[in-house]
Amino acid sequence: MSTSANSALSFQGLSTGIQTDALVSAILAQDGVGVVRMQAQETQNTATSTALTTMKTQLNSLMVSLAAVQDTFNARTVTSTDTTSTYATATASGAAAASYDLSVGTVATKGRISATMVNGAPTNLAVADPTAPIFSGTEASFAVQGTDGATQAFTVPSNNNSLNGLRDAINASGAGVTASIINTGSGTSPYQLVVSANDTGTGTTNGVVTLAAINNPDANGNPDPTNPTVVNPALGISLGTLTGTFAAPTALTGGLSSTASGASGVNAVFTLNGVQLTRQSNAVSDAVDGVTFNLLKGGETGTTTLTVAQDTGAASAGMQTVITNYNTLMTTYKTASASTKNADGSINQAPLGGNQTASGIIAQIQAALTGTSAGLAGTSAYTNLSSLGVTTNTDGTLSLNSVTFKSALNKDPAAALRLLIFSGRSTNGAVTVNGGGPQTATGAVGFTINSFTPGGAVSGTFTTANGTITLTGTNGTLSGTGDLAGLSLSVTGIGSGTLTLSRGAGQATSDLITQDVAYGTGALSAALTNMTTQNNYLDLQIAQGQAMLAQRKTTLQNQFSQMEVAVAKLKASASSLIGA
Repeated sequence: MSTSANSALSFQGLSTGIQTDALVSAILAQDGVGVVRMQAQETQNTATSTALTTMKTQLNSLMVSLAAVQDTFNARTVTSTDTTSTYATATASGAAAASYDLSVGTVATKGRISATMVNGAPTNLAVADPTAPIFSGTEASFAVQGTDGATQAFTVPSNNNSLNGLRDAINASGAGVTASIINTGSGTSPYQLVVSANDTGTGTTNGVVTLAAINNPDANGNPDPTNPTVVNPALGISLGTLTGTFAAPTALTGGLSSTASGASGVNAVFTLNGVQLTRQSNAVSDAVDGVTFNLLKGGETGTTTLTVAQDTGAASAGMQTVITNYNTLMTTYKTASASTKNADGSINQAPLGGNQTASGIIAQIQAALTGTSAGLAGTSAYTNLSSLGVTTNTDGTLSLNSVTFKSALNKDPAAALRLLIFSGRSTNGAVTVNGGGPQTATGAVGFTINSFTPGGAVSGTFTTANGTITLTGTNGTLSGTGDLAGLSLSVTGIGSGTLTLSRGAGQATSDLITQDVAYGTGALSAALTNMTTQNNYLDLQIAQGQAMLAQRKTTLQNQFSQMEVAVAKLKASASSLIGA
């Protein structure tokens, strides 16, 4: 018989008749009860940690959808009588529902220098080969000015002496223009230089773009008349004069301008609801709050009617996403917290069964999202999400009646939005609520702005349910402290009034999620950290227990081996005596 300290016994009591392997296993099983319990606890902890991690992910998905649905409440549809979108289109976000009658007289254009055409052939700015030299000498200097009025001067060296080189130098100058070379594919000089202002409209130069040759700078950086730039006459870029230095010019006169080709920039002129307006750009976003008109073509003799309406379809889809994410969270939690029975009748403990952190968070989320929004005035059209058609099912999930939802949104979209965000209304137009934080008190807050200096200091007193708070700030902004921590206000004058601060169910839910999942401080994050700490400790204890069991096994194997040897000797001696 032989044994190994690190292997199972290779005998089964040949001398004693004792099943030593089974006996050792039974002893080790009894001694290893503690290790088995720790392994079971570690397995349970791992399952709980996995379930909490899933819960954290689903909470974040719910929070993201709550933020996204706010944007969908601002979504608008725009319909037009210009079905072919010939003259104008429009987009809108957050705008009031209304109709706008628009007639486009002229669209804004860019000032542009291009070749002067005579009988279909260019008389300037055109060459046969864009890589061929365009000036004599070692360098040539130029200046360019866009409709923004900014003037830039630059030098083209001999190693870049070509129309391509001039184009590249213009684009690298930093001026408010863009140069390009167009290959017309016809004539003896098909390559034409075009210099366009980056912006539409007249700008500060009455729409004029200018390109000029400049006498090369002297040692002091000023144009030197004794060192003139001589450009290929076919380009027609005449000399101009800079005001200021070559390195820092302030103005440009002379040269070749967009007036030569009749392509100076013009402003857009259009009529909106009977009022004639002029703009530098064809994208007009400052005529009506929340609406951008895109002017496409001038010369409209009739009128285009653009109708802005609430996009209830987008908002309904956004709200449905919130409900879907909420239901996923609740269903997953319910499954993870329900224990089951094994085939032998024993209980299989659920990962989140009895987990107070998880159950507490779920209860908070349920109450916040389905409860009454805090701080809303008694006259509010809607006070909770059930007002918008959100109902609670018997299993705790939610459902959305899209018809009710869309109807409520059309009736009072501002009141509906207040159920999702932190909002504030002021009875005094000099004070506007920009936003609030998780700790900002809700309800009625009286205020008096005591001092205000445009661009300077501002101060005021605010009365909450817990007392009076004095706030100070600068540049027309006040930031709250104490009960009003997180509150941001814009102030444009002195006066008194009342703020009505409310935290919608959606915002309250998002605030709770942010608080619960916050790294290091959130309840869910703390629970996950605790699970990791417990398992690290259990790993250590299990390893130590397993090492002790391995040592115990070796000891038992040696003891039984020695017993078998001793019994064998005794039996041999007894046999000798009997045979004598």
